[in-house]
This record gives sequence, structure tokens and C-alpha cells, in this order.
Amino acid sequence: MKDKPPRIYIIDDDQVILLLHKLQVKKQGVFDQIHVFSYANKALEAILSLGGEDQKILIFLDLNMPEMNGWEFLTLLQKHAITLDIKVIIVTSSLSKSDKDRSLEFDRVVDFWEKPMVPAQFAKLKEKLGDWLF
Repeated sequence: MKDKPPRIYIIDDDQVILLLHKLQVKKQGVFDQIHVFSYANKALEAILSLGGEDQKILIFLDLNMPEMNGWEFLTLLQKHAITLDIKVIIVTSSLSKSDKDRSLEFDRVVDFWEKPMVPAQFAKLKEKLGDWLF
């Protein structure tokens, strides 16, 4: 039996970007559960509430957000030693080399995309993650 596709979490404080990214993910036609969060702390709470569920989660994460930024989110995600199978793609307007380099410090980060999401990024993601996605 084939694995289920991952649950999708889109985390961004910009409502327009949340909508655009959700539509872009839906266009891929393979993801059942798409959850959007305006606040990273709410997304972290949702992940922690899953406990030990056998679940894959693909997170599209903005870096620059109020209350809890993307770096703080990643640090707490790592600190909680969550056993869920989680992969993170940073989707940001930051083109800073230091941000890209810093993303390499987090094992769960698998890619770094410039906003907004575009179909070509998903094609590369499918090559990169292959069977994990589907």
C-alpha cells in the first residue's frame, strides 16, 4: 500500500500570500490536508498536539513574521525532538545569502524558495523528495 501524501502546513503572516500559496499547493492535486497558519506559534501547537501519530508533514515556512519568526519556529521544532516525519521548505522574500546559509543548520529544512511559489519549484521538489511526497 502506498504511503499517504504529507499533511501540508503553510505558515505566513500575509493573508494574500497564504491564499496564493494554498491555491498553488492545491494545483498540484496530490495533497489532501492543507492547513494554513498566520502565526508560527499556532502551527507549532498544532504539530505538538499530533503527538506520536504516524504522519508526514511538509511545511512551507515564511521567515519574517511577528510574535514568532521562522527561525524561532525551526529552533523550537528542533528542541522538542518531535518524532513526526517533518520536512520544511522556507518560502521567503529574503534573498540574503546569510539566511540561505543559516537554513542549512536545520536538518528538517530541505529547500529555500523565493516568494511567491511557482509550479517550477514543485517540479524540482518532486525530483528531490520523490517517493516521500506520494
